[in-house]
Amino acid sequence: MTHDEMVSLIRGGVPAPGGTWADFGAGSGNFTRALRELVGESATIYAIDRDSAALRQQPSAVQTIQADFTQPLTLPPLDGLLIANALHWVRQQSRTLRLLANTLKPGGRFLIVEYDVTLPRGYIPFPVPYPHFEKLAESAGLHAVQRVGERRSPSSGVVMYAGLALN
Repeated sequence: MTHDEMVSLIRGGVPAPGGTWADFGAGSGNFTRALRELVGESATIYAIDRDSAALRQQPSAVQTIQADFTQPLTLPPLDGLLIANALHWVRQQSRTLRLLANTLKPGGRFLIVEYDVTLPRGYIPFPVPYPHFEKLAESAGLHAVQRVGERRSPSSGVVMYAGLALN
C-alpha cells in the first residue's frame, strides 16, 4: 500500500491537525507517517512497538517508546490513537482494547486499521473483522463506532478497513 493510500484510508478518522496521538504497534512507521501528514507537525505522536530496530526507522519528529502495548503504559491523555494491523496479533483483544481506550481523553478518537476477514491466516492469527471491532469497541465503553475507510488489496482481494470509535 502506498503512503497516499494509507493517508486516504485513515483520513476519515482524523478530524483536524494538532493534538496528542499514539500509534500502537507502530513498527517502522508506515502508518505513523500517514498519521503525521494528517495531524501535522504541531501534533505530538508517540510510536509504540516492542521492536527497537523497527522503531529506529520511525520519523525523527516522533517520540518512540519500546514497549508491549498489551501492557499498561504511562502516556499523557491522548486526543487520538491509531492501531494499524496490530490487534490481529493479540489473543486477548477485549482486554487490550479496554486498556488502550483508557489512554484517551473524553471525546478521544480510537482509530483502527484491520483486515476485514473472519478466518485466521498465517499473517492474521486473531482476525478483527469490522463487526467484531464494533462489539469490542462498545464493550470497552467506546461509542459512535463507524467505518471511515476501506481498501481492497489488488493482489489478494482482501479488504482492509479503517474503523473509528469515540471515547
